Order: sequence, then structure tokens, then C-alpha cells
Amino acid sequence: MKGAVLPVLAFAVLASCASISREECLQGDWAAIGLRDGAAGERADAQFDRHVRQCAKVDVTPQRSEWQRGYDQGLQRFCTPLSGLSEGQGGRINRNLCPAALAAGFDQGHALGLREHAQRVRIQSILNEMSGLRERNHVIVAALAATDNAGLRAELHNNQSELLRLQLDLGFERAALSRVEREVRAFRAQFSAG
Repeated sequence: MKGAVLPVLAFAVLASCASISREECLQGDWAAIGLRDGAAGERADAQFDRHVRQCAKVDVTPQRSEWQRGYDQGLQRFCTPLSGLSEGQGGRINRNLCPAALAAGFDQGHALGLREHAQRVRIQSILNEMSGLRERNHVIVAALAATDNAGLRAELHNNQSELLRLQLDLGFERAALSRVEREVRAFRAQFSAG
């Protein structure tokens, strides 16, 4: 069974790396493919090179001018303030793909989205730390039930103090997240209404 699964997984991984399907290469709707790539925020040269390599397998050469025309249109869809917000919320870096006329709005949204993402990461980090301390405390309590140990009692006390501090930090971080979420709602409303 394992022998059959590995080749299937390897094929799935390789297939997922393909930038374009065999059928798309043969069909050759380069403007539509470029439109999709631009709207997805792909890097132009790198993505087109992937298409060239993929289509070479079926002896097709992509038409750069048609693809570029579509890509430029797609980039107009990608380079919006709300798209920047979404990219930032996902923790994705700003690849600076947007033309100068659209970059400011995209960058503003991206920066706000990154602030929200970073705040959520901070909160999750605190929650993880608290969970680890609670798990350790359960182990200590079980050990103290079996034998009295001054070192374990001191560790338990320190952990409880740290949990209180983390609980306070968590409250501050959640309040900061609420403020950022209000900014995000206002930002969405500003650009959704227009």
C-alpha cells in the first residue's frame, strides 16, 4: 500500500507546482491566463517563465505580448486597497507589484492588514504560552500529590504569577486588536462604498 501511495503523492506535488495546465498551453488564451496571473498578484517575469517551461513540454511557446496585456489588466484588479488589506491580513509580504498610480491605496490596505495579522499572532502566542504553563501546572500538581517538594511548589507559584501577567497582557492585546478591527471595518466601508 505504501508503495502505491508515494508515487501518487509525488505526482500530486508536481502537478500542484505547474503554473498552467497542458490544456491551457494548447488552447493558448494568453490574455486570459495573464489576466488571472495579474489578478492573483503573481510576479510577472517569474510567472511567465513558469508558463514557458510548462508549455515547452507540449511544444508550445506562450505569446508574451498577449499574456502581458492580460496581466496588466489583472494587476489593476489586484492593486486595490481591499486587496492590499486581504494580503496583509493573510500575513503575505508586499511584493511591490502595483503601478505607482495604484500603489498608495494597496500599500495603505496592506499595512493595516499586516497590523491586524500581527496582533492576532501576538494574541495566539500569549494563548500558547498560557496553555503550556497550565499543562506544566497540572504535571506539578500531580507530582505534589505524590510527594511534597519545595522546588515544585516554587515553580507552581511562579507559573501562577506568570499566568496572571499573561492574562493581563492578553487583555491589552485583545483591546488593541479591537481597535485595529474597527479601523479595518472603517477602511472596508470607505472602499466598498466607492
